[in-house]
Amino acid sequence: MKKTIAQRLKDKIKPSNRIFIKKNLEISEQISHILNQKGISQKRLAEIMEKEPSEISKLMSGLHNLTLMSIANIEDALGEDIIITPLKAEEKYKKTKYIYLNVAAINSCNNIGCGEYSNGEYKEENSNIAS
Repeated sequence: MKKTIAQRLKDKIKPSNRIFIKKNLEISEQISHILNQKGISQKRLAEIMEKEPSEISKLMSGLHNLTLMSIANIEDALGEDIIITPLKAEEKYKKTKYIYLNVAAINSCNNIGCGEYSNGEYKEENSNIAS
């Protein structure tokens, strides 16, 4: 089967260029997410950073070569991390404690209250527990 022109061009893209574009788009999405969370427009970000709105738009396109300095400047303006290394992420999130609960299934409603939990409500079907 003959490849289309688009497929032949796509096949010529170096893997490192694919990674570059993917990472740039992810960083742009992260910046956009933070802006939305904080209720800040790109125009306001440009004002905070003392940049032209067109420069911020270019940075946010996902196709501009973001330098570590430009990322650091945006992080400084937003007061929040845009990217975090795996080691720092592990350090930051390992403080989270998880509790695992094992629950045994009971097939009989003898001597216990039985019911059904549905749509955020518990409906008791049978209660043999002495008050």
